[in-house]
Amino acid sequence: MKRALGAGAVLLLLLSACGSGGSEERPARHPGVRSDFDGDGYGDLVVGDTTATVNGKYAAGFAAVLRGSARGPRSGKPQVVTQNDLGLGKAGEGGYFGSPATSVTADLDGDGRADFVTQAGRNTIFVVWGSDKGLTGAAAARLTGSAPLAGDVDGDGHTDLVVGMGVGMGKDNAVRVLLGPFSRKGTPRRTVPLDLTPSDPRYAVGVPAALGDVTGDGKDDLLVSWSILADYAPVARATVVYRGTADGKLVKGPRLAAGFYGSTLRTADVNHDGYADVVAGLPCEMLGDTMVPEGGSRLMVLYGGTLKTSRFTEDTAGLPVKGPFQPCTFGSAPAVGDLDGDGYADVAFSVRPRTGPEEVILLRGSAGGLTTEGARSVPGGSAELLDTDGRRPAELVVTGQEGIEVWRGGSRLLSFKETDLDLGPEISRAGNGLWLVG
Repeated sequence: MKRALGAGAVLLLLLSACGSGGSEERPARHPGVRSDFDGDGYGDLVVGDTTATVNGKYAAGFAAVLRGSARGPRSGKPQVVTQNDLGLGKAGEGGYFGSPATSVTADLDGDGRADFVTQAGRNTIFVVWGSDKGLTGAAAARLTGSAPLAGDVDGDGHTDLVVGMGVGMGKDNAVRVLLGPFSRKGTPRRTVPLDLTPSDPRYAVGVPAALGDVTGDGKDDLLVSWSILADYAPVARATVVYRGTADGKLVKGPRLAAGFYGSTLRTADVNHDGYADVVAGLPCEMLGDTMVPEGGSRLMVLYGGTLKTSRFTEDTAGLPVKGPFQPCTFGSAPAVGDLDGDGYADVAFSVRPRTGPEEVILLRGSAGGLTTEGARSVPGGSAELLDTDGRRPAELVVTGQEGIEVWRGGSRLLSFKETDLDLGPEISRAGNGLWLVG
């Protein structure tokens, strides 16, 4: 399954830890680097293209792993995995294996190595198990479900999954909580059904959006986006917390502050108080057509414990990139992680000025919450924060004009172009450009 680097192109996604923040009072429950597939202590970088043609099947998709090292990701000899490599059914057209929107990394079986969990088709999830050799298609399991989220909802130290039961198949509000640890056949310790039907009739569906310990009780909570439907697609309009419990039966909690919702939700401890905070990016809404949301594009943070919020827009003072910005770009694709190793999670998101190229803005976490003090920017489009070298501070990985760039501190650590990736004769691409998604 290994293929050498050479000519070619790749649409990129990057998978890193999603979930709760920790503190000295409440240590993180998931030790190790969440995307470390081979257990060497270095996070690995996953790249892929869901529109790639595999053995003549358009949009079958692939995932390729660039292993982490003391110098960041190694750009040579990636491990490439397609659905065909798993021995669990051949890839079909439009399978979109490895989609960043429906993929997570987490240690499901408790062996100390991360596993790659990804959807293909409408209602199939594949688990590619980590090993001392990294991801190997020979070790995989198949589950029924969609859009997996990974966390620890019962607080027992084992990774659990929350999966949909068939969006668009008459089960839009039904999910399953799969409690770990998992067997190598993909069987969870126990399964708990959950109905997310909104209690407010103004909203059609409840969409699982993120997991994190917002209540600070040692169990991850489920953030659910109450959504309207536009052209059969959910459009978030409110956020509700379902509290984690010791038996895995999540309990519906409060609806969060009015106006707090986003097309993307991420969780991390921004103010280092032991509670997971929720970062919401809302650059745009899709209501048949692309529309700037009421109140404008924005990035918001809701702080766990207090449930207070802060809001950032293009008019916020102290931003390192000056507006005005092109519509529907401010607050796009937020990523979270501790860039400077001070214990406070930082936030990166992309913007596009009206008169310049895309930039990634970095806002620092602090005891007072997310702040523009010390904010900086780097050229690039989408971004992710990932510990690829085993050190405590995360690296910043961005899509840049030269391809993919990895930054440590204020210095560019390395870069590689999409033309550096040769995926072998069975995989071909249309050259749709680079994307980087957490």
